[in-house]
Amino acid sequence: MNMLTFGDSWVYGIGIGYHKGQSKEKYFEIQRNQEEAEQKSFRSLIARKFGIGNTNFSNGGSSNQRQFRKASEYFMTDNPIDKDIIVLWGLTSVYRMEYFSTKQNMYIENLITDHEDAFTKVWTMKCFDETVETNRLFYQIQLWNAFFKMHNIKNYWFNVFNEHEFPGKADNMMFNGRSLLSLMLDDHAPNDSYHKSDRKDVDRKITKALDRGLVNPYSLHPTEETHVKLAGLFEKEINFA
Repeated sequence: MNMLTFGDSWVYGIGIGYHKGQSKEKYFEIQRNQEEAEQKSFRSLIARKFGIGNTNFSNGGSSNQRQFRKASEYFMTDNPIDKDIIVLWGLTSVYRMEYFSTKQNMYIENLITDHEDAFTKVWTMKCFDETVETNRLFYQIQLWNAFFKMHNIKNYWFNVFNEHEFPGKADNMMFNGRSLLSLMLDDHAPNDSYHKSDRKDVDRKITKALDRGLVNPYSLHPTEETHVKLAGLFEKEINFA
């Protein structure tokens, strides 16, 4: 069996090499260490425990849009659809977006909160609405649920930072929709604001996670110890049979 993982930096394992007392400069030198992420992230811990493979599509800074595109490119090309797979998909902040730049001939990832970028500033003022983007995310989930069901593929969704308020019931949602941020704190009261996944975020839950040492102080990513805790939570809910 092979486990396909989709999501953002928390799924990838960015920042997992942080150690208490580490300097900021040293941390940013090693934060994207792929070898450590492949060894110590919760997805890797799960795969090793159950003796399965892990094909990972998550990456740092990813938007939901990017992950849906990666899934489309993987499943809708010449790759044979393997029935012996399980899909674990993390839903990130709707305040991230992806667009294709004809100038750079590549996809660009942006935070909606980055008003220093002229394109993003205009997009935020004229084209973005949190509720609309959340609803759009829900319809994509329903579409992919139908695809996976049609191909007899077992799939699971989970929220990374936020308990998204969808317009309907999203099937195959883990932890009753509770986010990883809430689970690692064991705090399921509403957050004081939507976590946008910006390093300037100072909402109640991420601040609490920082105070408890569950995330590193420089980029607010889960520590190695937190990934172990998260792996344990997933292992209780995923059916690998």
